[in-house]
Order: sequence, then C-alpha cells, then structure tokens
Amino acid sequence: MRIAIDYTPAIRQGAGIGRYTRSLVSALAGRLSDGEELVLWHTRDAEPEDPPSLANDRVQLRRVPLPERVLTGAWHRLHAPFRLEHLIGSVDVVHGPDFVIPPTSAPAVVTIHDLSYIVTPEYAHPALRRYLMQAVPRALERAAGIVAVSETTASDLVEHYSAPRERITVIPNGVDPRFHPPSQEEIRRVHAKLEVRRPYFLTVGTIEPRKNHRTLLEAFAQVYAAFPEASLLIVGRHGWLADPIVAEIDAAARRLPVRLLSRIDDRLLPGLYAGSTALVYPSWYEGFGLPVVEAMASGAAVITSDHGALAEVAGDAALLVPAGDADKLAEQMCRVLEDTALREDLVQRGRARAAQFTWEAAADAHLALYRRVMAER
Repeated sequence: MRIAIDYTPAIRQGAGIGRYTRSLVSALAGRLSDGEELVLWHTRDAEPEDPPSLANDRVQLRRVPLPERVLTGAWHRLHAPFRLEHLIGSVDVVHGPDFVIPPTSAPAVVTIHDLSYIVTPEYAHPALRRYLMQAVPRALERAAGIVAVSETTASDLVEHYSAPRERITVIPNGVDPRFHPPSQEEIRRVHAKLEVRRPYFLTVGTIEPRKNHRTLLEAFAQVYAAFPEASLLIVGRHGWLADPIVAEIDAAARRLPVRLLSRIDDRLLPGLYAGSTALVYPSWYEGFGLPVVEAMASGAAVITSDHGALAEVAGDAALLVPAGDADKLAEQMCRVLEDTALREDLVQRGRARAAQFTWEAAADAHLALYRRVMAER
C-alpha cells in the first residue's frame, strides 16, 4: 500500500499543522507493515531543510514541479481536473493533513483540525475563511475518511456540515517525546539563557485575537497587585492582527513585569514550561490545544478555558475558567501561586493526562484508517 501524504505543511508551517504533519510522519515511518510505504510529496517552493529519515527505504520524498500557490489555486480554487497521480505516480491512499485533499483516483483521508473559521469567524483571517468555506465542503464530500483531532471538532463537523459521523474518526494529537520533565539543571540553563526569573506565568501560542491575550493581561494586572514578585512571559510568533495585541502587551510591559518572546528555540520550551508557576491558556477556541498537553508532559500546572476541546483535552488535570472572565482567571492564578500542594497535584495529574496522548497511538490509528478505506474501495 502506497500512502501519499502532503508534506508541504510540515515544511512551510513551524507550529500547529506543521508540527502535526512532521510528528505523524515520523511516527508512521517506524510503524509500517510489510508492503506499506509513505510517499511524501511537497511543492517546488517548499524544500525541506531537515528531511524525514530517508534511510528508511519505505519513505520516499517527491517534489512536485509547481509552487504551492499555483497548485493550491489550480486544485482548490479553479478545480483543475489533473490528479495527484499525474505528478507523483500511482498511489493507493491519499492523506491531506491540512483541511484539503487533491484530486485523486485513490481513496482519500482528510484531517480537520478545527472549525474556528465558522464557530468563531471574528477570529479568522477573512481570506483564509473564504478559502476554507469553499475548500473544506469539497474535501468532506470526496473523503472516504475524515480525521478529527478531538470529539469537539467531530461534533462541530456534524453540526455545521452534516458530516456523516460514521465517516469521522477521532484521532487526538500526540505529544512530542522531547516534552518531558527536565532536570533542575536544565531548567536553570533555560532560565539563564532567556534571562527569566521565578515565579512567572507562561502562555504559549501565536499572537492573534483568538488566543485571548487581552483577558490574560487584565488578569495578570490583578495578580501582580497581590503578588508583585510574579511576572508574565508571553511566547508566540506574530499572527493575524498581531500589531494591536503587541501594542497592548508593550503598554502593559511599561507598568507590569510582562515580557514578549516572539521567537525562541522549541528545544527550550520544556524547561520554560517546567519552571513556570503555570501555563495559562485562555483561548477563545481551539480544535485541540497542543500547548496544554505539552506543558503537562513537561511538568507544568495548567490553567485553561472551560469549554470545547480545551476542556476535553485537559480533563480533570487543569484549572478551568470561562475564556473571557479576567477576575476568575486571576483568582485561579493566585491560587496556584499560594497553594504549593495544589500546584503539585496539578503537575502530577497533568503528567498522567499527557501520557495518554502519544504519536505512536496516533500513527497506529491513522494506519488502521488508511487500511480500512483502501479495503472498502
């Protein structure tokens, strides 16, 4: 069975769907059965700097001789009829890990990470929203199998697209093995490198309206009034409509110990998570919420939103608050600062919760789905 996977997101996107694609492919490569191989195709303008292990003779990397913009426009906007097989040869299953699937004669699987562009349209880039509103229904109609990364996303697909529930398979994301509790020496090294001092609260995620930095800043101002030794560290790359949010962060930093790190080496994140008082993740909407389980796996307490996939993924291992309630968020942040036993309990429960999310389990579930859609062809 030749399984074709669009590897372009793994190359073009640092976090989110890029990390999902890289981690899934890495796990799949080590779990293929006899007669199975991966064909990872990517566009001409997306050359991998760090290709997946091609020492494995069951993994092939195929370069499509067109740039991503041209191919995306041809397939998903103009509905050009030429199939993927014309570019990479015959395949048995095609997987689109980023909301869409190319024209193909093979049975196809598509991953839907969230429906934020429908559920919270005010937090979606208008151009991206228009594109997904057009492309996703076509992908769902043509897909033999649909992967949802959470029960929340699966329910959203049924509610908003009337997607047949029997064609949806819920496969949660995994946690990269590098997210584990680091040594105290490693935590001190990370703190020294980034010039961070305890106690600090941490939030990790793209700087964009959906992540709800405004409520976090309002909550932290209350925390600081009671605990002037505390600080807030915001880690995230600039995303859509980042400028006004960055301006608010800068304004807060003139009167509070608030610091923005737009780019850091991902290898520093476990130490940063583990050294924090808590990860605070008050997002308005997520399809999964990977920072929540990455923080838990690293040994951090977590405070996050009480709805949707965030509550689903966190389970009973985090403090949950309404996304827009700064007063309640501040109250829970103060609790974790004051109550060492509470924080340690959250850390222990978080580690147990994160252990349930592995890329090996995700890879096995994907392989089972590939085999099923091929058998049902």
